[in-house]
Amino acid sequence: MDSAKLLRPHAPDAGRIDPKVIRQAADWWARLREDATDADRAGFERWRQAQPAHELAWQRMSALTRDVALGVAEAGNGVAGRTLRQAPLIQSRRNAIRWMVSAAGLGLGAWAVGERGAIRRLTADLRTGTGERRALTLPDGTLLELNTGSAVDLRYTASQREVVLREGEILVTTAQDQQGRPFTVRTRSGVLTPVGTRFLVRDLDEGRSLRVAVLEGAVDVRGLDPADAPRRVAAGEQADYSVGGGFVAGPLEPATSAWLTGMLIADELSLSKFLHELGRYRPGHLSCSDAAGALRVVGAFPLADSDKVLAMLQEVLPVRVRHYTRYWVTVGLA
Repeated sequence: MDSAKLLRPHAPDAGRIDPKVIRQAADWWARLREDATDADRAGFERWRQAQPAHELAWQRMSALTRDVALGVAEAGNGVAGRTLRQAPLIQSRRNAIRWMVSAAGLGLGAWAVGERGAIRRLTADLRTGTGERRALTLPDGTLLELNTGSAVDLRYTASQREVVLREGEILVTTAQDQQGRPFTVRTRSGVLTPVGTRFLVRDLDEGRSLRVAVLEGAVDVRGLDPADAPRRVAAGEQADYSVGGGFVAGPLEPATSAWLTGMLIADELSLSKFLHELGRYRPGHLSCSDAAGALRVVGAFPLADSDKVLAMLQEVLPVRVRHYTRYWVTVGLA
């Protein structure tokens, strides 16, 4: 985990980028991987140097695609052969390149043509990659920790302090504001108002619901409509709130906050759900057969080494883990 550090408003990794610039960067990425000419490369360099945002977008995209490039190399001739046979079905060579990467199960093809999740991460004020955690101190002294694959925006004005969780999961430890501004966390499905507290928020179901777990203090949860009545979640409780007002509360489960100590806890969790959670912390495709998915997992597993976790599963369950590439792993019955 990164050590806590002060968020600087003009830090290169904290700026917001226009989605149009992100799409331009994606287009250059695809163009340069075709039969790029000297004129193409010169045009790219002019675009890259034209604005600081262009350079920042390219750096972010390069960071996201680094592992993907390795995965393409590992995909092997089988994937390449299947892709070439399908290529005539695709209208443009540039789209074919994007599709090739997607065919390897690595997700970049969808990203290159504007996949919403990737755009959200790339244009966010703060973000983490797969398997990355990051801790920061915000300008008002609030502590913010981002879990794997998370993205947030900061809306600090003279009258408000708001953290917008675009996707993923965060831990918030609020600080008392010297200017008396209220603090809120806004997600795609609801708004949270803490009462002097330390709490976790996770975006679920592609933004259709959220989970809040309160470690200290209390949190009021309501829908996006300001007229919605708030529901209070007290310390030691967690609740799932969904679009439309669905609210299910209960005791705080140890598994909910286990990521703060680098662990994944399973208590009679189905293997399919367990692998879904583990997959949040490793790049590429991780899945299991329907038969294996019904098996139950119990234990505490270290998130820092997902390959080790997969090896452990073979010792405690009647399953076999198949690594087709580093980025394509399936689990089936032994």
